[in-house]
Amino acid sequence: MNLRRRLIRDSAVAWPAAVLILAGLQAGAAQAGANTDEAAAAPANQVSGVDIKAPDKPAPKRPAAAQSVQGVEVVAPRKLALPLLTEPVIETPQTITLITEQVMQLAGLTDLRDVLRLDPSVSNHADEDSGQGTNVQIRGFSARFDIYRDGQLDLGQYYRDPFDLETVEVLTGPSSVLFGRGSTGGAINDVSKKPSLDGFTAATLTGGDEGLGRLTGDVDAPLSATSAVRINGMADYSPTAGRDKVYTSRFGLSPVVAFGMGTPTEVTVGLMHQTQWGRPDYGVPWIDISGTNVSHPAAVPWGNYYGFKDDYARTNADIATVALKQDLAPGWTFNDQARYAYYSRNFRGVEPGVTPIVAPGTPLDEVTVTRTVRGLQSTESFLEDQADVSGRFQLWGLTHKLVFGGEVGRQTSDPTTNSYSGVPGTNLISPDEDALFSGVTKVKSQVNFTADTLGAYVGDTIEYGRLFEAEGVVRIDRFDATFHNSVPTPLTLHEDDTEPSYRAAFVYKPAPAGRIYVMYGTSFDPSAEDLSLSATTADLAPEREHTVEAGIKWEFNHRQLLLSAAAFDTVQDNFREPSPTDPSLETIAGTARSEGVELEAQGHITPRWVVLAGYTYLDAKIISSPNNDVGQPLQDAPRNSLRLFSAYDVTDRLTMGGGMDYSSSRVPASVPDPNGFRQEVPGYATFSVLARYQLRPDLSLQVNVDNLFDKHYYDGLDDNHLNVGAGRSVHLTLAFRQ
Repeated sequence: MNLRRRLIRDSAVAWPAAVLILAGLQAGAAQAGANTDEAAAAPANQVSGVDIKAPDKPAPKRPAAAQSVQGVEVVAPRKLALPLLTEPVIETPQTITLITEQVMQLAGLTDLRDVLRLDPSVSNHADEDSGQGTNVQIRGFSARFDIYRDGQLDLGQYYRDPFDLETVEVLTGPSSVLFGRGSTGGAINDVSKKPSLDGFTAATLTGGDEGLGRLTGDVDAPLSATSAVRINGMADYSPTAGRDKVYTSRFGLSPVVAFGMGTPTEVTVGLMHQTQWGRPDYGVPWIDISGTNVSHPAAVPWGNYYGFKDDYARTNADIATVALKQDLAPGWTFNDQARYAYYSRNFRGVEPGVTPIVAPGTPLDEVTVTRTVRGLQSTESFLEDQADVSGRFQLWGLTHKLVFGGEVGRQTSDPTTNSYSGVPGTNLISPDEDALFSGVTKVKSQVNFTADTLGAYVGDTIEYGRLFEAEGVVRIDRFDATFHNSVPTPLTLHEDDTEPSYRAAFVYKPAPAGRIYVMYGTSFDPSAEDLSLSATTADLAPEREHTVEAGIKWEFNHRQLLLSAAAFDTVQDNFREPSPTDPSLETIAGTARSEGVELEAQGHITPRWVVLAGYTYLDAKIISSPNNDVGQPLQDAPRNSLRLFSAYDVTDRLTMGGGMDYSSSRVPASVPDPNGFRQEVPGYATFSVLARYQLRPDLSLQVNVDNLFDKHYYDGLDDNHLNVGAGRSVHLTLAFRQ
């Protein structure tokens, strides 16, 4: 490791290390003054220092870093951190998955992509061309720009670490009425950790094979009877198991302070910084062998790396948020949240490819891989203020829960993209993994992009007696974008779209714990949604979608366990596809459909047994097109997906569990590759196990084994390359909380 990288890593771990040391000293002092016999003899209903209280006396919330499965009794209906969704999850007419901090920590998850694997409607998509970061599909549609943080768009292209997240909310189905543009298949809302008046200190130290190391700290400190501060920190070094040349390093810091807690006026101010550096990985190439019409991943050694030794990827994300909550008249609340975010990225990586068709029987060690180099320097910014008023009132004997509000903002992106020539290829079977980059670099494009956004909405949930609810939401958005490229020839493009979105739903309550619903909703995707335009897309109308969903939700075990089932049908009109006469141009002549069924279970089966499980059957395909792809599946839309995570308190000290991730075959695109071959990867199933032992009330030791059987599989797909799934990895975590 060179000196510069060592200095960066050493400084990155300094803050969490201090937290861990101070926490240990504090724990030692507390332990010295405590009765050790009492500490060892906790009552049967007290696990990891958390009392399991009766529903009318909820225990104070504690950090999940060292808890066993038994958590605080859930005595209030689960609710989302979004203003338009006034009802608990069980009464919200939409399929929703809540992935809690407890589950993330038990599963040992340190990347949002891995967190989202727990939802069966989500599948990973590979980095492509100049795009990196958390990139997923929901129900067969891209959700790269449908990731939100506390209800506001998080548009940066970076790999999000969940170190400061309380919950990850996955809302499947169209959500334009909630967020504005996008969200065809669904949206992801990351809920950040907020201060509490409990006061605690928590830290984790993780080590694993291949040099994996991670340190986190979480300190919550009351400042007064109505104010508190919370600071989360993280330093992480993560190699990719089975791929020796690939690694990522991260550092994150997230301080939040809240004033007026529990009073009519509450103000929260938060910052989040995350930086990452490492070596990018574009995986392995596809290969087309004559005599077939199907392209498959090249059958190469699993650890092959086709990039250069000095390839790099560096990203920074800085997010500042100020939120105000003001109680108005009884039952009415005003919320305002302002945010400024700034992102930067700088990378150069190699996309491997085998361009010509290979003759049958050709030895693979005689095949040359083309190294297509991708690289850019870019900054993005996000400025927005959103405000809403919500409340309840009676009219004509009906209860109305009304929300109205709006948002105004500006989004910018200024990428400088490079092109590369004279780059040497390498051998398919034995690539030169230690070669340094050689070739000619020049600026390909220099773009300034600005989008002004404006949105307004109103929603009303009408409660008729104790059996029925009806919901209606209307929203209108304006998306006004300007694109200017100064290299090689100045070009200015403009797009101005004003689009409405609607949602209507009906909920029937056959029992206090059960709900049956039907929902209709719409969404839209402008051409410049990804903060870019081209001459072929600037004049295209937005893609438009509508969804019908019907489902049932039922709670068990005193609201601790939620079971749900839903059938859905999403149709996307104006589907963008290559022109049949000129593939370099795009048209909006296609129609795509995604229909299927989702089954989910989330929560506690018993106080000792937590589960998050789901199955999705998905039939996502092109149903009309000017191209020869009618009936072809949508990209990254497996027909069958099964996700399972479960953990059980075997004793008051020992927790054991594990998970499964199954996906059937997938394709990276609905159209053939340039050689006319259809691309497809086989399905896979991976398994994980965990065990955690409570060493003492404030300290636990946990072991996680991911990809238990070292399954070889392909994770994110792109029509030019495939990402290889991580191999088996083992890591140990020492967790402290007090």
